[in-house]
Amino acid sequence: MYKVIATGSTGNAVLYHGSILVDCGVSFSALKPYMRDIQIVLLTHQHGDHININTLKALQGERPTLRIGCCKWMLPFIEGLKNIDAYEVGQVYDYGTFSISAIQLYHDVENCGYRIFKDGTKIFHSTDTAHLDGITAKGYDLYAIEHNYDEDTIQEVIERQEAIGVFAHQKGSINSHLSEQQARDFIFNNRGKNSEVVRLHETKSI
Repeated sequence: MYKVIATGSTGNAVLYHGSILVDCGVSFSALKPYMRDIQIVLLTHQHGDHININTLKALQGERPTLRIGCCKWMLPFIEGLKNIDAYEVGQVYDYGTFSISAIQLYHDVENCGYRIFKDGTKIFHSTDTAHLDGITAKGYDLYAIEHNYDEDTIQEVIERQEAIGVFAHQKGSINSHLSEQQARDFIFNNRGKNSEVVRLHETKSI
């Protein structure tokens, strides 16, 4: 049902059902093996680890019918691209063989996640959000969710990095990314008996 091509601060791209790509923050060469089957690229937000304009242009150069879906705040960042579908959060968009619905997320820039419905399955995709308050996804087949940092150890990690003169980017994570504990709570409150979980956007710490 899914293929994690890349996840984390260096690049993000996750392929669902072989044809629905969420985020495009990787090189064209990373996507080339899957290019022929990708029908749509769903964008979440403007950060470079989630969108690579050159890759999108190359994809559309090879695949002129390739569609790009995003919420309206992304439109200024994808000028010059074609076949763009602009979404309203919470609305369901029917593409025939699959449907898409954008979810409002809470990052340091405007951001969204996605619900993906295809072949009788339901997928919940969410990264780069401070919380999932007010959002439900009961009994989904797949939860692809950020597990960015551990609330119990992040302060220790920050202090250790600062002690050796390394910039502690985890300081920003606390207010803009989802913790292990938040992700586990959301999954516990929503998952069904046979639900699968994919851990996304985990921070590598020293």
